[in-house]
Amino acid sequence: MEFKSYEYVQAIKEERSFSKAAKKLFISQPSLSQYISRLEEQVGVTLFDRSTSPVNLTYEGELYLEAMAQIMEIQKSMQKKFDDISDMKIGRLNIGLTPSKADTVLPMVLPEFRKQYPNIELTLTEAPSSRLETMLERGEVDICLMNLPIKSRNIEYEEITKENILLCVPPNFPENLVHDGKNGKYVKISELVDQPFVFLHPDQRIRQIGDSLFQADEVKPKVAIETGSIQTSLLLTDAGLGCSFVPETTLKYVNLSNEPKCYKIDENGLDWTLVIAYKEGSYRTKAVQAFTQTLKSIIEK
Repeated sequence: MEFKSYEYVQAIKEERSFSKAAKKLFISQPSLSQYISRLEEQVGVTLFDRSTSPVNLTYEGELYLEAMAQIMEIQKSMQKKFDDISDMKIGRLNIGLTPSKADTVLPMVLPEFRKQYPNIELTLTEAPSSRLETMLERGEVDICLMNLPIKSRNIEYEEITKENILLCVPPNFPENLVHDGKNGKYVKISELVDQPFVFLHPDQRIRQIGDSLFQADEVKPKVAIETGSIQTSLLLTDAGLGCSFVPETTLKYVNLSNEPKCYKIDENGLDWTLVIAYKEGSYRTKAVQAFTQTLKSIIEK
């Protein structure tokens, strides 16, 4: 079953322009306009207010998208149930995950999952947490590997494990900023005002956690470089370009010339929680259940 009309209307809504939407959909603008006009004749309402610039959905257009999303969810649920009837002989699983999970968690889990379920078709999508939440709500992925907090109310999750977030520092980091605590050495966020930082992009969860720390201590950090990769940030830190926030697991997967200097953040440390997330109320196939169980067993080991 195809849902081209939903895809086209949704694209115009997001781009707020027929020409931009057509470019995104890889079709011509006249073809898109003609398609929407025919669709409006078919449903008997006007979906877009073309008198405004940029283009806006009408109230009827909003209702159309809501109804089509529900129809698509019913169809996907039906297909998932059909797949389950085959008792895992065939099936498909769309997994969304952040880049850091693709580098660390996934290489541990997928070999074991593939060994047990060789005929399950896997599709992987790497994206920042904010984008993954949107994809999960739309049903574009079945599950997501990501970290709390999750901002959407339409997502439910299972906690898998917690890990420390450390501050990794360049070789020339001032020793007087390192303190001895009951649970090891640590640094104070409030004392890092003069230190350069290698930050992730603002839409990435670990960057948002770092920003909240600085805001709480009323510190404005010096951003030396922004990157979309935690591993890249660690490599740049090792090269002396600035401090970076790095999950503890990542340290096991990055080859560095020297062991990096990493410290706890403030005396009590900082951690984040890895979860496997689902769209609220969605049907969980046998493939989803199997992947979740495999992930849990690997993490426990």
